[in-house]
Amino acid sequence: MTSHATLQLALEHFDQQDYAAAEQLLFGLLDQHPRHKDALHLLGSVAAAQGRFEEAALAWQQALQLVDPDSDEALALRYRLGRAFYEQGRFEDAFLLYRDLIEAGYPQPEFFVSAAAALQGMSPSGRNDPQALALLEQALQRDPDRADTWHRKALLHERAGQWEAARESIHRALRLNDQSAQLWLAAGLIEHALGTYPEALRYYDRALILAPDLVDAHVSRGTTLARLRDHEEAIDSYRRALRIDAGDADAHVNLALSLLALGRLDEALPLYEWRWEGRGADPYRHAAIPAWNGGSTLLGKRILLWAEQGQGDTIQFSRYVQQIVQAGAEVVLELPSSLLRLMHSLPCADRIRLLAIGQELPGVDAQLPLMSLPLVCNTSVATIPAELPYLVAEPALQQQWAARITARAPRLPGRVRIGLVCSGNAGNVNDARRSIPLERFAPLAQARDDLDFFVLQPDLREADARWLQQAGPHWHDLGSSIGDFADTAAALSCMDLLISVDTAAAHLAGALDLPVWIALPYAPDWRWFLQRHDSPWYPRARLFRQQQAGAWDEVILMLKAALAVTPLGSA
Repeated sequence: MTSHATLQLALEHFDQQDYAAAEQLLFGLLDQHPRHKDALHLLGSVAAAQGRFEEAALAWQQALQLVDPDSDEALALRYRLGRAFYEQGRFEDAFLLYRDLIEAGYPQPEFFVSAAAALQGMSPSGRNDPQALALLEQALQRDPDRADTWHRKALLHERAGQWEAARESIHRALRLNDQSAQLWLAAGLIEHALGTYPEALRYYDRALILAPDLVDAHVSRGTTLARLRDHEEAIDSYRRALRIDAGDADAHVNLALSLLALGRLDEALPLYEWRWEGRGADPYRHAAIPAWNGGSTLLGKRILLWAEQGQGDTIQFSRYVQQIVQAGAEVVLELPSSLLRLMHSLPCADRIRLLAIGQELPGVDAQLPLMSLPLVCNTSVATIPAELPYLVAEPALQQQWAARITARAPRLPGRVRIGLVCSGNAGNVNDARRSIPLERFAPLAQARDDLDFFVLQPDLREADARWLQQAGPHWHDLGSSIGDFADTAAALSCMDLLISVDTAAAHLAGALDLPVWIALPYAPDWRWFLQRHDSPWYPRARLFRQQQAGAWDEVILMLKAALAVTPLGSA
Protein backbone atom coordinates (compact mmCIF):
# COMPACT_ATOMS: atom_id res chain seq x y z
CA MET A 1 0.00 0.00 0.00
CA THR A 2 1.34 3.43 -0.93
CA SER A 3 2.01 6.11 1.69
CA HIS A 4 -0.92 8.12 0.34
CA ALA A 5 -3.29 5.14 0.55
CA THR A 6 -2.14 4.33 4.09
CA LEU A 7 -2.72 7.91 5.15
CA GLN A 8 -6.20 7.95 3.58
CA LEU A 9 -7.14 4.71 5.34
CA ALA A 10 -5.87 6.06 8.66
CA LEU A 11 -7.98 9.18 8.09
CA GLU A 12 -11.06 7.05 7.47
CA HIS A 13 -10.48 5.17 10.74
CA PHE A 14 -10.02 8.51 12.51
CA ASP A 15 -13.32 9.81 11.12
CA GLN A 16 -15.00 6.61 12.35
CA GLN A 17 -13.40 7.12 15.81
CA ASP A 18 -11.47 3.88 15.42
CA TYR A 19 -8.40 5.45 16.92
CA ALA A 20 -6.47 2.25 17.60
CA ALA A 21 -6.60 1.24 13.92
CA ALA A 22 -5.65 4.75 12.81
CA GLU A 23 -2.64 4.78 15.17
CA GLN A 24 -1.46 1.37 14.02
CA LEU A 25 -1.43 2.53 10.40
CA LEU A 26 0.25 5.83 11.22
CA PHE A 27 2.98 4.24 13.35
CA GLY A 28 3.70 1.82 10.52
CA LEU A 29 3.87 4.67 8.03
CA LEU A 30 6.20 6.67 10.27
CA ASP A 31 8.47 3.67 10.75
CA GLN A 32 9.07 3.80 6.99
CA HIS A 33 8.93 7.59 6.62
CA PRO A 34 9.82 9.26 9.97
CA ARG A 35 9.53 12.76 8.48
CA HIS A 36 6.09 12.31 6.96
CA LYS A 37 4.49 15.59 7.98
CA ASP A 38 0.91 14.59 7.15
CA ALA A 39 1.23 11.39 9.20
CA LEU A 40 2.59 13.38 12.15
CA HIS A 41 -0.21 15.92 11.79
CA LEU A 42 -2.90 13.23 11.79
CA LEU A 43 -1.19 11.32 14.61
CA GLY A 44 -1.42 14.44 16.76
CA SER A 45 -5.15 14.71 15.99
CA VAL A 46 -5.68 11.04 16.91
CA ALA A 47 -3.89 11.54 20.24
CA ALA A 48 -5.82 14.75 20.99
CA ALA A 49 -9.14 13.03 20.26
CA GLN A 50 -8.30 10.57 23.03
CA GLY A 51 -7.27 13.29 25.50
CA ARG A 52 -3.54 12.55 25.19
CA PHE A 53 -2.56 16.15 24.65
CA GLU A 54 1.11 15.81 25.55
CA GLU A 55 1.55 13.24 22.78
CA ALA A 56 -0.48 15.41 20.43
CA ALA A 57 1.75 18.40 21.13
CA LEU A 58 4.90 16.37 20.42
CA ALA A 59 3.54 15.11 17.09
CA TRP A 60 2.42 18.57 16.00
CA GLN A 61 5.73 20.14 17.01
CA GLN A 62 7.55 17.59 14.85
CA ALA A 63 5.18 18.26 11.95
CA LEU A 64 5.74 22.00 12.28
CA GLN A 65 9.45 21.53 11.63
CA LEU A 66 8.62 19.94 8.27
CA VAL A 67 6.18 22.48 6.79
CA ASP A 68 6.55 25.92 5.26
CA PRO A 69 6.24 28.27 8.27
CA ASP A 70 4.13 30.69 6.22
CA SER A 71 1.70 28.05 4.92
CA ASP A 72 -1.92 27.50 5.91
CA GLU A 73 -0.88 24.08 7.19
CA ALA A 74 1.62 25.68 9.60
CA LEU A 75 -1.08 28.05 10.78
CA ALA A 76 -3.46 25.17 11.48
CA LEU A 77 -0.75 23.24 13.31
CA ARG A 78 0.18 26.17 15.50
CA TYR A 79 -3.47 26.74 16.42
CA ARG A 80 -3.90 23.09 17.35
CA LEU A 81 -0.64 23.09 19.25
CA GLY A 82 -1.96 25.99 21.33
CA ARG A 83 -5.05 23.98 22.12
CA ALA A 84 -2.87 21.05 23.21
CA PHE A 85 -0.87 23.36 25.49
CA TYR A 86 -4.11 24.73 26.94
CA GLU A 87 -5.52 21.27 27.64
CA GLN A 88 -2.30 20.30 29.43
CA GLY A 89 -2.61 23.33 31.67
CA ARG A 90 0.31 25.04 29.96
CA PHE A 91 -1.66 28.26 29.76
CA GLU A 92 1.29 30.60 29.41
CA ASP A 93 2.71 28.59 26.50
CA ALA A 94 -0.71 28.62 24.83
CA PHE A 95 -1.10 32.37 25.32
CA LEU A 96 2.34 33.17 23.98
CA LEU A 97 1.70 31.04 20.90
CA TYR A 98 -1.61 32.76 20.13
CA ARG A 99 -0.16 36.18 20.86
CA ASP A 100 2.67 35.48 18.42
CA LEU A 101 0.17 34.45 15.75
CA ILE A 102 -1.82 37.66 16.23
CA GLU A 103 1.28 39.84 16.20
CA ALA A 104 2.52 38.05 13.06
CA GLY A 105 -0.51 39.35 11.20
CA TYR A 106 -2.98 36.49 11.54
CA PRO A 107 -6.03 38.19 13.10
CA GLN A 108 -8.38 35.21 12.96
CA PRO A 109 -11.16 35.58 15.55
CA GLU A 110 -10.45 32.14 17.02
CA PHE A 111 -6.91 33.21 17.88
CA PHE A 112 -8.22 36.10 19.97
CA VAL A 113 -10.77 33.81 21.66
CA SER A 114 -8.15 31.17 22.44
CA ALA A 115 -5.72 33.78 23.74
CA ALA A 116 -8.45 35.08 26.05
CA ALA A 117 -9.11 31.57 27.37
CA ALA A 118 -5.39 31.03 28.00
CA LEU A 119 -5.15 34.34 29.87
CA GLN A 120 -8.01 33.27 32.12
CA GLY A 121 -6.33 29.93 32.70
CA MET A 122 -3.17 31.74 33.81
CA SER A 123 -5.12 33.57 36.53
CA PRO A 124 -8.17 31.73 37.89
CA SER A 125 -8.62 34.59 40.37
CA GLY A 126 -9.68 36.86 37.52
CA ARG A 127 -6.68 39.17 37.50
CA ASN A 128 -6.37 38.80 33.71
CA ASP A 129 -10.09 39.17 33.00
CA PRO A 130 -9.89 42.77 31.66
CA GLN A 131 -7.24 41.75 29.10
CA ALA A 132 -9.23 38.64 28.21
CA LEU A 133 -12.33 40.76 27.70
CA ALA A 134 -10.42 43.10 25.37
CA LEU A 135 -9.32 40.10 23.30
CA LEU A 136 -12.90 38.86 23.02
CA GLU A 137 -14.04 42.29 21.89
CA GLN A 138 -11.40 42.21 19.16
CA ALA A 139 -12.65 38.78 18.09
CA LEU A 140 -16.21 40.10 17.90
CA GLN A 141 -15.13 43.09 15.85
CA ARG A 142 -13.84 40.63 13.25
CA ASP A 143 -16.70 38.16 13.51
CA PRO A 144 -19.75 39.33 15.48
CA ASP A 145 -21.81 36.29 14.53
CA ARG A 146 -20.31 33.72 16.87
CA ALA A 147 -22.64 32.87 19.72
CA ASP A 148 -19.91 31.11 21.69
CA THR A 149 -17.77 34.27 21.77
CA TRP A 150 -20.69 36.33 23.06
CA HIS A 151 -21.27 33.64 25.68
CA ARG A 152 -17.65 33.85 26.82
CA LYS A 153 -17.95 37.62 27.00
CA ALA A 154 -21.11 37.30 29.10
CA LEU A 155 -19.31 35.00 31.54
CA LEU A 156 -16.48 37.51 31.97
CA HIS A 157 -18.92 40.34 32.62
CA GLU A 158 -20.75 38.07 35.07
CA ARG A 159 -17.58 37.31 37.03
CA ALA A 160 -16.88 41.05 37.25
CA GLY A 161 -20.40 41.71 38.52
CA GLN A 162 -21.22 43.68 35.37
CA TRP A 163 -24.68 42.22 35.15
CA GLU A 164 -26.27 44.50 32.57
CA ALA A 165 -23.33 43.97 30.21
CA ALA A 166 -23.57 40.23 30.85
CA ARG A 167 -27.28 40.30 30.04
CA GLU A 168 -26.66 42.19 26.79
CA SER A 169 -23.94 39.74 25.73
CA ILE A 170 -25.94 36.60 26.46
CA HIS A 171 -28.93 38.01 24.58
CA ARG A 172 -26.67 38.60 21.57
CA ALA A 173 -25.60 34.97 21.83
CA LEU A 174 -29.21 33.79 21.99
CA ARG A 175 -30.16 35.80 18.92
CA LEU A 176 -27.47 33.89 17.06
CA ASN A 177 -28.30 30.49 18.53
CA ASP A 178 -31.58 29.93 20.35
CA GLN A 179 -31.21 26.14 20.26
CA SER A 180 -28.46 25.93 22.88
CA ALA A 181 -29.67 24.85 26.31
CA GLN A 182 -26.41 26.12 27.84
CA LEU A 183 -27.06 29.63 26.55
CA TRP A 184 -30.58 29.69 28.01
CA LEU A 185 -29.16 28.40 31.30
CA ALA A 186 -26.52 31.16 31.28
CA ALA A 187 -29.22 33.75 30.62
CA GLY A 188 -31.22 32.41 33.56
CA LEU A 189 -28.24 32.63 35.90
CA ILE A 190 -27.73 36.27 34.95
CA GLU A 191 -31.41 37.10 35.59
CA HIS A 192 -31.15 35.32 38.94
CA ALA A 193 -28.17 37.49 39.88
CA LEU A 194 -30.14 40.59 38.85
CA GLY A 195 -33.05 39.51 41.05
CA THR A 196 -35.50 39.09 38.16
CA TYR A 197 -36.50 35.63 39.29
CA PRO A 198 -39.60 35.01 37.13
CA GLU A 199 -37.52 35.78 34.04
CA ALA A 200 -34.79 33.44 35.26
CA LEU A 201 -37.35 30.64 35.62
CA ARG A 202 -38.58 31.27 32.08
CA TYR A 203 -35.03 30.86 30.74
CA TYR A 204 -34.39 27.69 32.76
CA ASP A 205 -37.59 26.22 31.38
CA ARG A 206 -36.44 26.98 27.82
CA ALA A 207 -33.15 25.24 28.59
CA LEU A 208 -34.99 22.19 29.92
CA ILE A 209 -37.23 21.98 26.86
CA LEU A 210 -34.07 21.70 24.75
CA ALA A 211 -32.20 19.45 27.21
CA PRO A 212 -34.52 17.80 29.76
CA ASP A 213 -31.58 16.07 31.46
CA LEU A 214 -29.51 19.22 31.98
CA VAL A 215 -28.76 18.85 35.69
CA ASP A 216 -27.46 22.39 36.17
CA ALA A 217 -30.72 23.82 34.81
CA HIS A 218 -32.77 21.80 37.32
CA VAL A 219 -30.50 22.87 40.19
CA SER A 220 -30.50 26.51 39.10
CA ARG A 221 -34.27 26.46 38.76
CA GLY A 222 -34.42 25.21 42.33
CA THR A 223 -32.17 27.97 43.69
CA THR A 224 -34.33 30.61 41.99
CA LEU A 225 -37.52 29.06 43.37
CA ALA A 226 -35.90 29.13 46.82
CA ARG A 227 -35.31 32.86 46.44
CA LEU A 228 -39.05 33.13 45.80
CA ARG A 229 -39.59 31.10 49.01
CA ASP A 230 -41.21 28.35 46.97
CA HIS A 231 -39.18 25.68 48.69
CA GLU A 232 -41.49 22.76 47.91
CA GLU A 233 -41.13 23.40 44.17
CA ALA A 234 -37.39 23.94 44.66
CA ILE A 235 -37.15 20.56 46.36
CA ASP A 236 -38.89 18.97 43.38
CA SER A 237 -36.30 20.52 41.02
CA TYR A 238 -33.38 19.29 43.12
CA ARG A 239 -34.83 15.79 43.26
CA ARG A 240 -35.30 15.78 39.49
CA ALA A 241 -31.62 16.68 39.18
CA LEU A 242 -30.66 13.84 41.51
CA ARG A 243 -32.71 11.33 39.53
CA ILE A 244 -30.53 12.25 36.55
CA ASP A 245 -27.25 12.40 38.48
CA ALA A 246 -27.38 10.94 41.97
CA GLY A 247 -23.88 12.27 42.71
CA ASP A 248 -24.47 15.94 41.94
CA ALA A 249 -23.17 17.80 45.00
CA ASP A 250 -24.90 21.10 44.26
CA ALA A 251 -28.28 19.38 44.03
CA HIS A 252 -27.69 17.65 47.37
CA VAL A 253 -26.58 20.74 49.28
CA ASN A 254 -29.31 22.98 47.84
CA LEU A 255 -31.90 20.33 48.63
CA ALA A 256 -30.53 20.38 52.18
CA LEU A 257 -30.87 24.16 52.39
CA SER A 258 -34.51 24.14 51.31
CA LEU A 259 -35.33 21.34 53.75
CA LEU A 260 -33.53 23.27 56.49
CA ALA A 261 -35.54 26.40 55.71
CA LEU A 262 -38.71 24.35 56.12
CA GLY A 263 -37.47 23.06 59.48
CA ARG A 264 -37.15 19.47 58.26
CA LEU A 265 -33.81 19.01 59.98
CA ASP A 266 -33.94 15.22 60.16
CA GLU A 267 -34.03 15.00 56.36
CA ALA A 268 -31.75 17.97 55.75
CA LEU A 269 -28.77 17.52 58.04
CA PRO A 270 -27.37 14.33 56.42
CA LEU A 271 -27.66 16.00 53.00
CA TYR A 272 -25.93 19.12 54.34
CA GLU A 273 -22.71 17.12 54.60
CA TRP A 274 -22.46 17.52 50.80
CA ARG A 275 -21.46 21.17 51.42
CA TRP A 276 -17.80 20.16 51.06
CA GLU A 277 -18.29 19.06 47.45
CA GLY A 278 -19.27 20.82 44.24
CA ARG A 279 -18.61 24.24 42.81
CA GLY A 280 -17.50 26.93 45.23
CA ALA A 281 -17.18 24.54 48.16
CA ASP A 282 -15.00 25.59 51.08
CA PRO A 283 -11.88 23.47 51.64
CA TYR A 284 -12.24 20.71 54.21
CA ARG A 285 -9.27 21.81 56.28
CA HIS A 286 -8.49 18.72 58.35
CA ALA A 287 -9.28 15.87 55.98
CA ALA A 288 -6.17 13.93 57.06
CA ILE A 289 -7.65 13.48 60.56
CA PRO A 290 -10.43 10.88 60.90
CA ALA A 291 -13.87 12.46 61.13
CA TRP A 292 -15.99 11.53 64.14
CA ASN A 293 -19.20 9.83 63.00
CA GLY A 294 -21.24 10.60 66.09
CA GLY A 295 -21.58 6.95 67.00
CA SER A 296 -18.27 5.89 68.50
CA THR A 297 -17.45 6.77 72.10
CA LEU A 298 -15.58 9.98 72.84
CA LEU A 299 -14.70 8.97 76.38
CA GLY A 300 -10.99 9.58 76.87
CA LYS A 301 -10.58 10.79 73.27
CA ARG A 302 -9.28 14.13 72.05
CA ILE A 303 -11.38 15.70 69.30
CA LEU A 304 -10.73 18.78 67.20
CA LEU A 305 -13.81 20.93 66.57
CA TRP A 306 -13.12 23.59 63.97
CA ALA A 307 -14.84 26.72 62.74
CA GLU A 308 -16.20 26.93 59.22
CA GLN A 309 -18.06 29.48 57.11
CA GLY A 310 -18.74 32.83 58.79
CA GLN A 311 -18.07 34.13 62.28
CA GLY A 312 -21.78 34.19 63.01
CA ASP A 313 -21.94 30.48 62.18
CA THR A 314 -19.15 29.81 64.67
CA ILE A 315 -20.95 31.77 67.37
CA GLN A 316 -24.22 29.97 66.69
CA PHE A 317 -22.86 26.43 66.66
CA SER A 318 -20.38 26.82 69.51
CA ARG A 319 -23.40 26.04 71.72
CA TYR A 320 -22.78 22.36 70.90
CA VAL A 321 -19.25 22.27 72.36
CA GLN A 322 -20.66 21.71 75.86
CA GLN A 323 -22.39 18.50 74.70
CA ILE A 324 -19.15 17.11 73.29
CA VAL A 325 -17.34 17.86 76.56
CA GLN A 326 -20.13 16.17 78.49
CA ALA A 327 -19.68 13.09 76.28
CA GLY A 328 -16.24 12.69 77.84
CA ALA A 329 -14.09 14.18 75.10
CA GLU A 330 -11.08 16.39 75.49
CA VAL A 331 -11.94 19.18 73.05
CA VAL A 332 -9.61 21.34 70.99
CA LEU A 333 -11.60 24.23 69.48
CA GLU A 334 -10.05 25.97 66.45
CA LEU A 335 -11.43 29.45 65.71
CA PRO A 336 -10.72 32.68 63.85
CA SER A 337 -8.51 34.87 66.01
CA SER A 338 -11.27 37.50 66.17
CA LEU A 339 -13.37 35.04 68.23
CA LEU A 340 -10.66 33.59 70.43
CA ARG A 341 -10.99 35.96 73.38
CA LEU A 342 -14.80 35.76 73.31
CA MET A 343 -14.85 31.95 73.35
CA HIS A 344 -13.00 31.91 76.65
CA SER A 345 -16.43 32.70 78.11
CA LEU A 346 -17.97 29.38 77.03
CA PRO A 347 -19.25 27.50 80.11
CA CYS A 348 -16.80 24.68 79.42
CA ALA A 349 -13.86 26.93 78.49
CA ASP A 350 -11.76 25.72 81.41
CA ARG A 351 -12.05 22.15 80.07
CA ILE A 352 -11.20 22.79 76.42
CA ARG A 353 -8.20 24.08 74.52
CA LEU A 354 -8.77 27.13 72.33
CA LEU A 355 -6.58 27.75 69.28
CA ALA A 356 -6.60 30.36 66.52
CA ILE A 357 -6.71 29.10 62.95
CA GLY A 358 -3.12 28.67 61.82
CA GLN A 359 -1.73 27.73 65.20
CA GLU A 360 -0.06 24.34 65.53
CA LEU A 361 -2.50 21.62 66.48
CA PRO A 362 -1.85 19.00 69.15
CA GLY A 363 -2.35 15.35 68.32
CA VAL A 364 -6.04 14.45 68.17
CA ASP A 365 -8.02 11.25 67.68
CA ALA A 366 -10.79 12.73 65.55
CA GLN A 367 -12.13 15.97 64.13
CA LEU A 368 -15.43 17.51 63.11
CA PRO A 369 -16.43 20.90 61.68
CA LEU A 370 -18.76 22.83 63.96
CA MET A 371 -21.69 22.84 61.56
CA SER A 372 -21.74 19.04 61.50
CA LEU A 373 -22.52 18.98 65.24
CA PRO A 374 -26.31 19.39 64.79
CA LEU A 375 -26.27 16.18 62.74
CA VAL A 376 -24.23 14.07 65.16
CA CYS A 377 -26.25 15.47 68.06
CA ASN A 378 -29.54 14.43 66.35
CA THR A 379 -30.96 17.95 66.36
CA SER A 380 -34.57 18.74 65.51
CA VAL A 381 -36.28 22.13 65.77
CA ALA A 382 -37.71 20.99 69.10
CA THR A 383 -34.34 19.89 70.48
CA ILE A 384 -32.12 22.82 69.49
CA PRO A 385 -29.89 23.39 72.53
CA ALA A 386 -30.87 26.83 73.78
CA GLU A 387 -29.44 27.06 77.29
CA LEU A 388 -28.64 30.75 77.37
CA PRO A 389 -26.47 32.62 77.73
CA TYR A 390 -23.69 30.34 76.53
CA LEU A 391 -21.38 33.32 75.98
CA VAL A 392 -20.88 36.28 78.34
CA ALA A 393 -19.10 39.60 78.20
CA GLU A 394 -15.86 39.85 80.16
CA PRO A 395 -16.71 41.94 83.29
CA ALA A 396 -13.61 44.17 83.19
CA LEU A 397 -14.06 44.79 79.49
CA GLN A 398 -17.74 45.54 80.01
CA GLN A 399 -16.82 48.21 82.56
CA GLN A 400 -14.38 49.78 80.11
CA TRP A 401 -17.05 49.91 77.44
CA ALA A 402 -19.63 51.28 79.82
CA ALA A 403 -17.27 54.14 80.66
CA ARG A 404 -16.47 54.75 76.98
CA ILE A 405 -20.15 54.85 76.04
CA THR A 406 -21.06 57.08 78.95
CA ALA A 407 -18.34 59.51 77.87
CA ARG A 408 -20.02 59.70 74.47
CA ALA A 409 -23.61 59.83 75.71
CA PRO A 410 -24.22 60.07 79.47
CA ARG A 411 -26.92 57.71 80.69
CA LEU A 412 -29.61 60.22 81.55
CA PRO A 413 -32.74 59.02 83.35
CA GLY A 414 -35.23 57.50 80.91
CA ARG A 415 -32.86 57.33 77.94
CA VAL A 416 -32.75 54.04 76.00
CA ARG A 417 -29.63 52.74 74.28
CA ILE A 418 -30.12 51.01 70.92
CA GLY A 419 -27.20 49.21 69.31
CA LEU A 420 -27.35 49.11 65.52
CA VAL A 421 -25.61 46.97 62.91
CA CYS A 422 -26.66 47.72 59.33
CA SER A 423 -24.31 45.59 57.24
CA GLY A 424 -22.26 42.43 57.28
CA ASN A 425 -19.22 41.19 55.46
CA ALA A 426 -19.17 42.93 52.07
CA GLY A 427 -17.56 39.85 50.56
CA ASN A 428 -20.48 37.60 51.44
CA VAL A 429 -22.33 36.38 48.35
CA ASN A 430 -25.64 37.47 49.92
CA ASP A 431 -24.44 40.84 51.17
CA ALA A 432 -26.50 42.91 48.74
CA ARG A 433 -29.69 41.18 49.91
CA ARG A 434 -29.08 41.41 53.65
CA SER A 435 -27.23 44.72 54.24
CA ILE A 436 -29.13 48.01 54.54
CA PRO A 437 -27.71 51.54 54.11
CA LEU A 438 -27.48 53.11 57.55
CA GLU A 439 -29.49 56.13 56.40
CA ARG A 440 -32.52 53.88 55.89
CA PHE A 441 -32.69 53.40 59.69
CA ALA A 442 -33.13 57.15 60.30
CA PRO A 443 -36.95 56.90 60.77
CA LEU A 444 -36.39 54.76 63.88
CA ALA A 445 -35.42 57.90 65.79
CA GLN A 446 -38.97 59.19 65.25
CA ALA A 447 -40.52 56.27 67.14
CA ARG A 448 -40.03 58.06 70.47
CA ASP A 449 -37.91 60.83 71.91
CA ASP A 450 -35.86 58.83 74.44
CA LEU A 451 -33.61 56.84 72.07
CA ASP A 452 -29.84 56.97 71.61
CA PHE A 453 -28.38 54.94 68.73
CA PHE A 454 -24.92 53.37 68.78
CA VAL A 455 -23.53 51.93 65.56
CA LEU A 456 -21.52 48.84 66.52
CA GLN A 457 -19.51 47.76 63.51
CA PRO A 458 -15.79 48.24 62.95
CA ASP A 459 -16.09 48.11 59.17
CA LEU A 460 -18.55 50.93 58.63
CA ARG A 461 -18.90 51.61 54.92
CA GLU A 462 -17.93 54.97 53.47
CA ALA A 463 -21.46 56.14 52.65
CA ASP A 464 -22.69 55.04 56.08
CA ALA A 465 -19.82 56.84 57.82
CA ARG A 466 -20.61 60.06 55.91
CA TRP A 467 -24.26 59.89 56.91
CA LEU A 468 -23.44 59.15 60.54
CA GLN A 469 -21.23 62.25 60.79
CA GLN A 470 -24.23 64.49 60.17
CA ALA A 471 -26.99 62.30 61.66
CA GLY A 472 -27.42 64.34 64.82
CA PRO A 473 -26.62 64.23 68.54
CA HIS A 474 -28.40 60.95 69.26
CA TRP A 475 -26.39 58.87 66.77
CA HIS A 476 -22.95 57.60 67.81
CA ASP A 477 -20.22 55.58 66.11
CA LEU A 478 -18.59 52.99 68.38
CA GLY A 479 -17.21 50.75 65.65
CA SER A 480 -13.76 52.31 65.45
CA SER A 481 -13.05 51.17 69.02
CA ILE A 482 -14.03 47.53 68.43
CA GLY A 483 -11.05 45.22 68.07
CA ASP A 484 -12.64 41.77 68.22
CA PHE A 485 -15.85 40.04 69.23
CA ALA A 486 -15.03 40.27 72.91
CA ASP A 487 -15.24 44.04 72.46
CA THR A 488 -18.51 43.64 70.57
CA ALA A 489 -19.92 41.50 73.39
CA ALA A 490 -18.93 44.09 75.99
CA ALA A 491 -20.46 46.92 73.97
CA LEU A 492 -23.66 44.94 73.39
CA SER A 493 -23.98 44.29 77.11
CA CYS A 494 -24.29 48.06 77.58
CA MET A 495 -27.27 48.29 75.22
CA ASP A 496 -30.96 47.89 75.97
CA LEU A 497 -31.57 46.40 72.52
CA LEU A 498 -29.68 45.48 69.38
CA ILE A 499 -31.26 46.05 65.97
CA SER A 500 -29.27 44.22 63.33
CA VAL A 501 -29.28 42.78 59.87
CA ASP A 502 -28.49 39.06 59.58
CA THR A 503 -24.83 39.12 60.56
CA ALA A 504 -22.52 37.89 63.32
CA ALA A 505 -23.53 40.61 65.79
CA ALA A 506 -27.12 39.32 65.76
CA HIS A 507 -25.90 35.82 66.65
CA LEU A 508 -23.67 37.23 69.36
CA ALA A 509 -26.51 39.15 70.98
CA GLY A 510 -28.60 35.98 70.89
CA ALA A 511 -25.80 33.90 72.43
CA LEU A 512 -25.43 36.55 75.17
CA ASP A 513 -29.19 36.25 75.77
CA LEU A 514 -29.69 39.93 75.04
CA PRO A 515 -32.74 41.33 73.25
CA VAL A 516 -32.12 41.51 69.52
CA TRP A 517 -34.38 42.45 66.62
CA ILE A 518 -33.20 41.10 63.29
CA ALA A 519 -34.14 42.55 59.89
CA LEU A 520 -34.34 39.68 57.40
CA PRO A 521 -34.53 39.63 53.60
CA TYR A 522 -37.49 38.07 51.79
CA ALA A 523 -35.64 34.76 51.36
CA PRO A 524 -33.57 34.58 54.56
CA ASP A 525 -30.82 32.20 55.55
CA TRP A 526 -32.16 28.78 56.49
CA ARG A 527 -31.52 29.13 60.21
CA TRP A 528 -34.33 31.67 60.57
CA PHE A 529 -36.81 29.24 58.98
CA LEU A 530 -39.96 30.67 57.37
CA GLN A 531 -42.87 32.80 58.61
CA ARG A 532 -41.76 32.73 62.26
CA HIS A 533 -41.23 35.96 64.16
CA ASP A 534 -39.25 34.23 66.89
CA SER A 535 -36.22 31.92 66.82
CA PRO A 536 -35.66 28.58 68.58
CA TRP A 537 -31.94 29.39 68.47
CA TYR A 538 -32.30 32.65 70.40
CA PRO A 539 -35.46 32.99 72.53
CA ARG A 540 -35.05 36.77 73.01
CA ALA A 541 -34.78 37.44 69.28
CA ARG A 542 -37.58 38.99 67.23
CA LEU A 543 -37.56 38.62 63.46
CA PHE A 544 -38.74 41.37 61.11
CA ARG A 545 -39.10 39.97 57.61
CA GLN A 546 -39.34 41.55 54.18
CA GLN A 547 -42.67 40.79 52.56
CA GLN A 548 -41.29 41.58 49.12
CA ALA A 549 -37.74 41.07 47.84
CA GLY A 550 -35.65 44.21 48.30
CA ALA A 551 -38.38 46.11 50.15
CA TRP A 552 -36.75 47.35 53.33
CA ASP A 553 -39.05 50.35 53.92
CA GLU A 554 -41.81 48.13 55.29
CA VAL A 555 -39.31 46.40 57.61
CA ILE A 556 -38.13 49.78 58.90
CA LEU A 557 -41.76 50.79 59.53
CA MET A 558 -42.36 47.56 61.49
CA LEU A 559 -39.22 48.20 63.56
CA LYS A 560 -40.32 51.78 64.18
CA ALA A 561 -43.78 50.65 65.30
CA ALA A 562 -42.27 48.04 67.62
CA LEU A 563 -39.94 50.63 69.14
CA ALA A 564 -42.91 52.90 69.82
CA VAL A 565 -44.81 50.32 71.86
CA THR A 566 -42.15 48.05 73.42
CA PRO A 567 -41.07 48.77 77.01
CA LEU A 568 -37.32 48.93 76.42
CA GLY A 569 -34.82 48.10 79.07
CA SER A 570 -36.82 44.90 79.42
CA ALA A 571 -37.46 44.35 75.69
